[in-house]
Amino acid sequence: MNAPIRVSVVVPTFNRCDSLLVTLNGLIRQTNAPDFEAIVVSDGSTDGTADMVRAYDAPFPLQFFEQANAGPARARNQGVSEARGEIIVFLDDDVEPYTEYVARHAAHHQANPNLAVVGPMLPDPDRRRAEPVWIAWEHAMLEKQYAAWRTGEWTGVGAHHFYSGNASVRREHLVAVGGFNETFGRQEDVELAVRLETERGIGFRFDPDARGTHRPSRTFESWLKVPFAYGSLDVERAKSDGGRTWERVRHGYHARNRATRKLADLCLTKPHLSRLLRGNLLRLAQALYAAKRNAPALAALSAIYNTHYLEGAASALGSPDALRQVLFAPESETQAERVTS
Repeated sequence: MNAPIRVSVVVPTFNRCDSLLVTLNGLIRQTNAPDFEAIVVSDGSTDGTADMVRAYDAPFPLQFFEQANAGPARARNQGVSEARGEIIVFLDDDVEPYTEYVARHAAHHQANPNLAVVGPMLPDPDRRRAEPVWIAWEHAMLEKQYAAWRTGEWTGVGAHHFYSGNASVRREHLVAVGGFNETFGRQEDVELAVRLETERGIGFRFDPDARGTHRPSRTFESWLKVPFAYGSLDVERAKSDGGRTWERVRHGYHARNRATRKLADLCLTKPHLSRLLRGNLLRLAQALYAAKRNAPALAALSAIYNTHYLEGAASALGSPDALRQVLFAPESETQAERVTS
């Protein structure tokens, strides 16, 4: 009799056939792992993904499903619904898992069934200088976060660190809270994690050895959508959680350097200048990065990211004036009053 499947690795994919092949090959190389299956859900791919997966000769059970393009939240939900494992590991189609990847995730859930685990998504050293500066910025920000956890500078791992490109949780908890919110285009993983925390009492843990090599490919325009969406969604979450999330929005302004705050003020006051300023900063960042002046190049990208995050928050609140009112509300006001007034 075959041993029961303990772990289901859910991989949503969209038009990344070659990258997905690398991900699947990484799963073949797993060592010390319990019995696991992989579930690939194609979100409307048109690049030959279906033929590749159906022909793939995997030494583990491999399920494949297709859906009309509806986003990664729905794809992950379908994967969870089809999963036979008690532990769900979410793995993105541009992440190549290290050999101990499945084993590391599974071990945590064996020891504590009320955990969600996140692992690092590391850059490919062979691609560092070949990737565009905004991808280099992503890697740098994540590496800074991982280093802070490894050294103990940061001790807390929370719901807002639940990045579904490399994360795991028991299936029973996902089913109990209803899975990912499919109306979210971004931050659907963090929104899910908040519900796991509040409704199921799930704790969060970072494992530096549950590693994957991350090889993202996205345009600047796609990258730019992320901070705007995060700003908008943080405000929407703050409206419904009594204002707890609002401190993240405030931090998005007050923790920045003076130059970034001035840039944000200008873009919020004169939105017609925002695109021009972003374009100039991007060209500056690209030139600096090409000259191997990484620090100022990444600082320019941070200014773009943080400013666009605040623009997203202002959009969700209805106007830049509404954002200023809550950013500079007297400390005597409650968080809920700041958000809902």
